Amino acid sequence: MPQATVGDTSLTRSYIPKVSQTPGISPTIAHFYKPIEDRCIHEGRVVDQLYYTSHHIDRCFFNIRLNCLYEINELIVPHFILYFYSQVTLQRDESGFILIFFMIQNEFITLSLAQFGQILIISFNGQAVFTNEWDLASLAYSQETEGPYHTDLPTPEEIHQFLQFQRVDSNRTIKSKTVILLPNQVLTKELRRDLKQWEELIRENVFGLGGHRDHLPACLAHILYFILAEQQYNLAYFFVKRIESARGSPKAHLPYGMFLTSLFRYVNPHLDNGIYNAVDRVMRPLALKQTLKPQSDRGKARHSVSSTSTHHNYGSSSYHGDDDEDDGASRASTPSHTTYLNSLEPLNYQRYDIPTSSQQDDDLLFER
Repeated sequence: MPQATVGDTSLTRSYIPKVSQTPGISPTIAHFYKPIEDRCIHEGRVVDQLYYTSHHIDRCFFNIRLNCLYEINELIVPHFILYFYSQVTLQRDESGFILIFFMIQNEFITLSLAQFGQILIISFNGQAVFTNEWDLASLAYSQETEGPYHTDLPTPEEIHQFLQFQRVDSNRTIKSKTVILLPNQVLTKELRRDLKQWEELIRENVFGLGGHRDHLPACLAHILYFILAEQQYNLAYFFVKRIESARGSPKAHLPYGMFLTSLFRYVNPHLDNGIYNAVDRVMRPLALKQTLKPQSDRGKARHSVSSTSTHHNYGSSSYHGDDDEDDGASRASTPSHTTYLNSLEPLNYQRYDIPTSSQQDDDLLFER
């Protein structure tokens, strides 16, 4: 992708609601939200049909249920992203299964990893591993050796052979200094030509913009391996571990903006006070979201809609629901939402049934 697209993410600061600036808000609650509302959101990229029908992307991704990466096309819910990332935590039940906890409008939501995957319509079975590292050897250091997510990983040598990396140059220049690459550090340009579009699509909607785009992250190489091998990949596991990692990193972008819209849809019917039912508080226009297009189409019409779309105004009149929430939270006996979540006993959660279209107010939800 052209490097200019990296700047799109920084523009998302313009529509993240500034709850901490609400008049009369308690300093404790303001301090709670401020670290999140100062972040950027990685929204994700809408993928052009001509792009994913080339190089067998649609067929190979569909075979292992990764078609969600090129089918996603959602508006963003800024308030929900703020509240979600402000206190989402991961825990394990007695059998080692991951549980996702978060609180919206004083209601605690608990989801199993399978439920989380169902809601976001992403795969939740198969190979499970997460690392932010570059070196392929880091996969072995990050795998779970027991429990429900135990994974037998391919070795770096097997990944090398299967993906047919072609070392271009063993030297790399970083800040005017020559660095010798290790055998398991792979550059993006060492990918086969037919896999470069795969890598670009996965990076855009799983890993995000920015960073060192010239090298291939270990987990991205791992995903490519399993697409070619036609074996299941646990995308839900990667998502929640990356969400946890991003929340714990003060300057990290908040990932999966478009995907989290599906979670918003699930949560919204369960809220009593209708905080998200006002159109001017829900969805921002697709002003910044861009389309991943074939090389020949780039530079012609990169934006999904006109970049002149206006952002919603988050003035003080928009925060009446938040004021009620903040007052209630400040009166709670616990110091923070996260502390309260950490004190919960293991839950017996019910099976999740995805709401039908008749249960969702899509006309209101997606009105621009």
